[in-house]
Amino acid sequence: MKAEIVSTGTELLLGKSCNEDARILCEVLARCGIDVYRYTTVGDNVKRIAEAYSEALDRVDIVLSTGGLGGTEDDLSKQAASLATSIPLEKNEEIESFLRNKKVKSERIVRSFSSIPKGALLFENTVGVAPGIVVPVKGKYLILLPGPPEELKSILKSGLEKFLRKLGGAYILSKVIRIHGLRESDVEDKIHDLTLFSNPTVATFLKKGWIEISITAKAKDKASAIEMISKIESEITKRFSKDVIGKSEATLEESLYHIFKRRGLTISVAESITGGMIASRLVNVAGISSVFMGGVVSYSNDSKVKILGVTKDTIKFHGAVSEKCAIEMAIGVRRIFRTDVSIATTGIAGPTGGTEEKPIGTVWFALTYKDDAIAWKRVYAGNRNEIRKTASEEALDALIRRIAK
Repeated sequence: MKAEIVSTGTELLLGKSCNEDARILCEVLARCGIDVYRYTTVGDNVKRIAEAYSEALDRVDIVLSTGGLGGTEDDLSKQAASLATSIPLEKNEEIESFLRNKKVKSERIVRSFSSIPKGALLFENTVGVAPGIVVPVKGKYLILLPGPPEELKSILKSGLEKFLRKLGGAYILSKVIRIHGLRESDVEDKIHDLTLFSNPTVATFLKKGWIEISITAKAKDKASAIEMISKIESEITKRFSKDVIGKSEATLEESLYHIFKRRGLTISVAESITGGMIASRLVNVAGISSVFMGGVVSYSNDSKVKILGVTKDTIKFHGAVSEKCAIEMAIGVRRIFRTDVSIATTGIAGPTGGTEEKPIGTVWFALTYKDDAIAWKRVYAGNRNEIRKTASEEALDALIRRIAK
């Protein structure tokens, strides 16, 4: 079975939102043994959406559309589906009754939500109002889904993933093992015999600071896929017993814990822009107290000076968002907690405070280890929380890469 994803929403084309739905669906379709050929993004225009549906249905067996299932005027997916398939919309009494019970007073919203393509199958949305809608089209399927990722996940859990798995007829599962301290060529040499298998397949990928060994199995069900992967995983783990820093289910902070624990290193953090995000992620890991000694959230300039020892001249002549300030923060927190390694973040999260020289999204990082103190700058796009979250990811990733060297 072949599939395409059509994501609707002008906000996606303007870069105001990231396409999280497409990522979720790609993962699910892979698990179900369905190949994704492409995904397309279309703005809020019923004619263009209908054209995207028609073109995709000509190419593949399953078209999944995200967005455009609410009760507002720019929610056009059902209209476009009717136009593309020539299947009329009709009132669904089950949905209408559900909305009445929910005390939805707007007749326009009730009418919009309860109008679906004739003969469509419905999958429950336990988080929102709009259900998942599967429209059979001459032996193919057009599947309409709401845009909010949590609603999409809810519909998949309510039976849509099971429905897709029956169409795909297989279960595909992947697992990643992260290796550090070796060159990709060395890793490939050690697992060359395993890469010759056709199922499961084994491949290597070069990442920042580590090598990923990906194991992918295709089987009749999840249990069989897990069994197939487990045998290869055990063999790889045996061959790289001292080099594994994490697996696909491991978060960055868990991978950091494993590599710091193995090397007997301790860490402290000084956070301004990230406001405790790095420390919060670290303390989610069981046993982290043997590695993470503590952190300081020094949000104000005064706290940077009084607690971390940043000099007043640094604040005056370079500013709190600067290379010099970040380095002094990292040195200060390492001195306080007497750790082997430290990292610091300082920046401008917005929505105000940016300048031409230091725009919103500017973040300075500093990392100290042994006698080294390095600093680097990034400028991120996104809203306040997205910038802070991305900065915390960068900090954890940098720590792993630095120690893995």
